Amino acid sequence: MTVSSQVIPAATAPAPGTATPPPAGSPAPLGRFDRLAPRLHRYGLGMLRAGLGGVFVWFGVLKVIGLSPAAALVVDVLPFPAGGWFVPALGWAEVALGLWLMSGRARALALPVLTAHLCGTFAVLVLTPSVAFAHSNPLLLTLVGEFVVKNVVLLAGVVVVTTHPRR
Repeated sequence: MTVSSQVIPAATAPAPGTATPPPAGSPAPLGRFDRLAPRLHRYGLGMLRAGLGGVFVWFGVLKVIGLSPAAALVVDVLPFPAGGWFVPALGWAEVALGLWLMSGRARALALPVLTAHLCGTFAVLVLTPSVAFAHSNPLLLTLVGEFVVKNVVLLAGVVVVTTHPRR
């Protein structure tokens, strides 16, 4: 019996329960997460905008109705004497900022206003460090320090939401 170089062996079927490798040059099949991620990403920016705006509105309303746990902190850190009007006025400003953020309008103007407001919260770290840091150690945050430092995340979210190109 002679074997010809022209004979090509028949393709063998894969064993049951094993996957067939993709042909050379074709992309690997997408996993479940990779198929779901683009759909989630499509809604993520709107969810981030609503979440950030909602936080501003919520915190602002608490100041307006006099139930904000941060009201005393705000008054203590101010470099000027604040009357009873200041915290509710700040609350109304936060409500307006939250609604503005959720609207998605005038984003080029919203970015510096929101950034200034959020950076203003960092004054606690500079003007009253004993309230923000335990034992004068900048690595040991108190509850107030954590409350203030989390604004870095809010600031990053504001930058993403206000600078994302329109579709």
